[in-house]
Amino acid sequence: MLKKDFKLAKKENFNVGGKIHVRVLVAVTTVLTFLIFAQLVFANNLAIDGQKLSQVEEEIKNLQAENTALKVEIAKASSFTTLSQQANDLGFMKPSKVTVF
Repeated sequence: MLKKDFKLAKKENFNVGGKIHVRVLVAVTTVLTFLIFAQLVFANNLAIDGQKLSQVEEEIKNLQAENTALKVEIAKASSFTTLSQQANDLGFMKPSKVTVF
């Protein structure tokens, strides 16, 4: 009778220990799955942010080129030669005599 009780107690101890091992294994697997998923989400966000940064840098480059072209156009329009030509076209003439008071 004692031998049967000992075997039964040993079997129950194994079942308790086995259940604990299974629970630990499930918990570790769950945590690892969550961490892998989190890493994928962060990597995806990083890739999207890099793509947005490239688009913004391209837009900055285009706007700088447009700004340079507009500066050149302003310089041409405000040059003395252009303004003198426009004044002649509008009928302005150079004064023949300048009087200072």
